[in-house]
Amino acid sequence: MGEWVMDVRRSELKAATSRWWMFLVLGVAAVVVGLILLFDLVAAVGTLAAFVAFGLIFTGLGELTAASRYRTVLSVAAGVLLIAAGVVALAWPDITLWALAVVTGIGLLLSGAVRLGAALGDKPDGWGWLMVGGVLSLVVGIIALAWPGATVLVLALLLGFRLVVFGAVEIAFALGLRDLGRQLTPLGGQ
Repeated sequence: MGEWVMDVRRSELKAATSRWWMFLVLGVAAVVVGLILLFDLVAAVGTLAAFVAFGLIFTGLGELTAASRYRTVLSVAAGVLLIAAGVVALAWPDITLWALAVVTGIGLLLSGAVRLGAALGDKPDGWGWLMVGGVLSLVVGIIALAWPGATVLVLALLLGFRLVVFGAVEIAFALGLRDLGRQLTPLGGQ
């Protein structure tokens, strides 16, 4: 009986690690959007709503993809809220900076709280990076809500920095999953 349970767990773990590439794609996309926000400020100022929208959508997709990692319905709620905020920003290109800051701030606060709770609760592998991402999301969310009249440049820089860190964390997680999957392959063949 015990060996059968181990085989089932091993196959479930192998199935979970086979999706490592989704986290990698998400992380790379987030880093690219974040770097554009950070280093092409002329483009960022002109198209901030679109960049913020894509950033929120990527972050929301990350939350949904990682929902099983955090084992909480709040992660799903954070992902849906972030995606909805991104869709609002895309559909409303003339959104005011105040509205954009509020939508972004609420989404990032929820996302940060979920990540921080997951990091401190279960302490999964890489929990330190998860905690850094959560704290960063909370800080950026608080700034966005407390200072909604901030310039477009400040919002672009804050979100760009957050996206680069989020993307780097997702890339590291993806590579860790890939390595774990490779380690499991010889075990599954025995």
